[in-house]
Amino acid sequence: MMVKDKKVLVLGMGISGLSAAHLLKNKGAKVIIGEKNKDKEMRDKQRRLAKEGIEVILGPHSKRLLQDKDLIVVSPGIPLEIPLLQEARRENIPIIGELELAFRFLHKHTSLIAITGTNGKTTTTTLTGEILKRVNKSVRIAGNVGLPLSRVIEENPQVIVTEVSSFQLESTEEFHPFVSCILNITPDHMDRHPDFDKYVHIKSRIFLNQGRDNFTVLNKDDPRVFPLASTTKGKVILFSQKERVKRGTFIKGGKIVRRLENEEEIIHLDEVLLPGSHNLENILSSIAIASLYGTEKEVIRHTLKNFKGLPHRVEYVDEIEGIEFVNDSKATNVDAVRRCLDSISRPIILIMGGRDKGADFSPLRERIKDKVREIILLGESRKKIKTQLSSISSISEVEGLKEAVRMAFRDAKKGDCILLSPGCASFDQFRDYRERGEVFKKEVKKIKEEIEKKS
Repeated sequence: MMVKDKKVLVLGMGISGLSAAHLLKNKGAKVIIGEKNKDKEMRDKQRRLAKEGIEVILGPHSKRLLQDKDLIVVSPGIPLEIPLLQEARRENIPIIGELELAFRFLHKHTSLIAITGTNGKTTTTTLTGEILKRVNKSVRIAGNVGLPLSRVIEENPQVIVTEVSSFQLESTEEFHPFVSCILNITPDHMDRHPDFDKYVHIKSRIFLNQGRDNFTVLNKDDPRVFPLASTTKGKVILFSQKERVKRGTFIKGGKIVRRLENEEEIIHLDEVLLPGSHNLENILSSIAIASLYGTEKEVIRHTLKNFKGLPHRVEYVDEIEGIEFVNDSKATNVDAVRRCLDSISRPIILIMGGRDKGADFSPLRERIKDKVREIILLGESRKKIKTQLSSISSISEVEGLKEAVRMAFRDAKKGDCILLSPGCASFDQFRDYRERGEVFKKEVKKIKEEIEKKS
């Protein structure tokens, strides 16, 4: 992709936008960033970038941003139908996302693995990367899990494992990884995508441009994912918790088995540290992907015996007076909450709420009826959740997370689990799910310290 001396507009000055801007600048483009936010943090960035020769225009997007532009690179959080981008299409200005931009500069010797799904992307991306790092030190993990792809590609590693979202995939054109993987698809981001079928279609763009020399790893057990096997040109590799597959990974007799050329037992389930059946999807897919690179089973076994998972994903925090605290702040959709509830055997006090993404919470009713003693709601969505989950459990409303943790501990009994699994985005009260999870953990720590001082 030739961008030298081209005038490129980057929309958004988050981590993706900044990474795209720096990549373009390094390739000789004349870069302007458009950022709607005008707070102190953005003004500070504006001053720093000016010293690097990157102009930043803060404030509402105006048509003057489009003047003489050869290309627009849009950050994932910006909807593709905003008026400015509609006008850009009328003016025939090409529009791509940061993921597509990075792919256009991918070194021909770098093997790209792309992983998507409604839930489990970050864990699977990280686990796959950790397995492959034990074989090849020239492996980088990128995407939503950490550094954007555009920050990593110039290192020219041999393998990049990247997490990709629907927001990124909807702005791709030529993107085609060597290995693509779809873990699962359940309703999410319905405030952005017009309907569920459109969401499924966008997820399937991960393999849209793959050819016969590429691989598509799919979940045999997911009713929306498995039918996509007939639509990819890549070689299909399946994973399943329920049955044998001809090529891929599955569970048999309490063991994880892979079958590519020959059938081989990898590890007994009792030896795996990651808890919950939902994590079996992540493990099976990671093994399937790593196996395509010829990874020996002992390497996989060693990684699985030591990989404890990631923060904010069904994360054990502490136990106080026989009451367990679990941080699942990463659960920003209904299916993620369901998966977490399934992984916990104790009676649960569930903390939910945040910014609604157009979700329907009623599918949780049966799980909550069976497993949850009390629900504590907070955030913009609390009224909606209360209406959809009424009469199946005791429900309380609070203003903030700290108050929710205190109320939960006050109401909990020995043997209970206090679970933060919001089912919503965090942006009404927090910067992101990480900050929300850290606030939860800090409040738990405070409670423990207060009890220790009294004793």
